[in-house]
Amino acid sequence: MGLYIVVCILIVLFAIFFTIYVINCNRFQALNIKINEAEENIGLLLREKQNLLSLINESLGKKENDDLLNTITNINVEELNNFELNASLSKFDSRIVELRDFERDIELTEEQLKLFDDLENININCLASEKYYNDNVNLFNKLLESFPSSIIAKFKRFKHKDIYSNEKEEIFEILKK
Repeated sequence: MGLYIVVCILIVLFAIFFTIYVINCNRFQALNIKINEAEENIGLLLREKQNLLSLINESLGKKENDDLLNTITNINVEELNNFELNASLSKFDSRIVELRDFERDIELTEEQLKLFDDLENININCLASEKYYNDNVNLFNKLLESFPSSIIAKFKRFKHKDIYSNEKEEIFEILKK
């Protein structure tokens, strides 16, 4: 009778541990799927943004003295990860918007205005995708640190993921000026 109780307790404990393991593995897997989906979406949007920035740069006419804008076509999209590409394109984006807003001798055509509207839409979509990505990465990173999922994370060798931090960089740039 005593052996029967011990075996039952062991089976119940095994079932509890297995359930906890499966639940946490599923949480990690679901978050990984969401993160990868957002990362792919961001990559597509960044490539579209790079093409659009090149079109806008060409339509505004090459500024011979503007080294930054002259290098936009030299960006190798395939060699950069999304974080690096995002940082590079943000510089071009800022410079082109600066030209549009502060260069008085530039008269924009309907086509150029449409390009700027498209750029604004891509920027909005990028920010939404980055927020979705960051939210899921924050959840993933919290799972890495909390018990019992931290044990599973070590067993499966999950590592912390980086987040997009454009907002902080933009605030820093504003404060620098």
